[in-house]
Amino acid sequence: MPEEGMRTVQTDKGPVEIPVNPQVIVSDYYLGEFLAVNVKPVIASPYSLSNPFLKGMVEGIQELNTVSAETSLEMIVAKEPDLIVTITEADYEKYAAIAPTVYIQDGSRSDEELFYYIAGLVGKEKEAEAYIADFRKRAEAAGEEIREIVGNRTVSIVEVWPQQIYTMGSHFARGGSILYDIWKLKAPSAVQAEMVDADTPYKVVSLEALPEYTGDFILYGVLEDTDSSFVEESRLWNSLDAVKAGRVLAYEQVAFMHRDPITLNAQLDIFVDFFRSVGEKE
Repeated sequence: MPEEGMRTVQTDKGPVEIPVNPQVIVSDYYLGEFLAVNVKPVIASPYSLSNPFLKGMVEGIQELNTVSAETSLEMIVAKEPDLIVTITEADYEKYAAIAPTVYIQDGSRSDEELFYYIAGLVGKEKEAEAYIADFRKRAEAAGEEIREIVGNRTVSIVEVWPQQIYTMGSHFARGGSILYDIWKLKAPSAVQAEMVDADTPYKVVSLEALPEYTGDFILYGVLEDTDSSFVEESRLWNSLDAVKAGRVLAYEQVAFMHRDPITLNAQLDIFVDFFRSVGEKE
């Protein structure tokens, strides 16, 4: 590739030379960020491709074979990419031997900073700015209404995995950045202190501890193929005020794990509909 077609970008592995206008892109994680600025990678991870909020946008993208490292590298080489963007530090050197590679450390940037950074890799900063501005406008327009509905009550996020219960705040996707960072809703005090005001991403809690970590509203997800009856059929769960009053939003866990701008836009609509429906009943 001619020298004038390259530029230096700062990455979490130091400065890297990448094409000024990359055309063939591989990403093992960050898919929604590219699609939001109308850039379609040729290969993406099954994790990203499984996001139902991206349905209808991923045709033609090859699913990375993550079962075999050798096969996945062969797939990437066959596409002759001019840019690889990865979340996987362990694979960085292997990828860098194939094409210019940008490693992005998970959690090192806010959702908006991450989106803008990725858009910048493909010269789409203006598109990202417009997308972010539109999202902010929509979110803030709904914020006053949502805060009026919620009032002084608390909002919590609970997720059930096999024989484990997770609770989280604003740092672990699930729309927490909308609830707590943009709308400034309050979490139960234990969650607020550790997972909103501080940097703890999540905590595993016992069933017996749920009253301390669940609020007046509960966002509730279940990992795919998980038997959640140990929670839902328990006397404790069914004694919670949010459960008794129907202030529980059941979400699709595989979708809410993501935090790309397309997902956040979809989550915003889901949250607005949920809180409005509660407000209409009260």
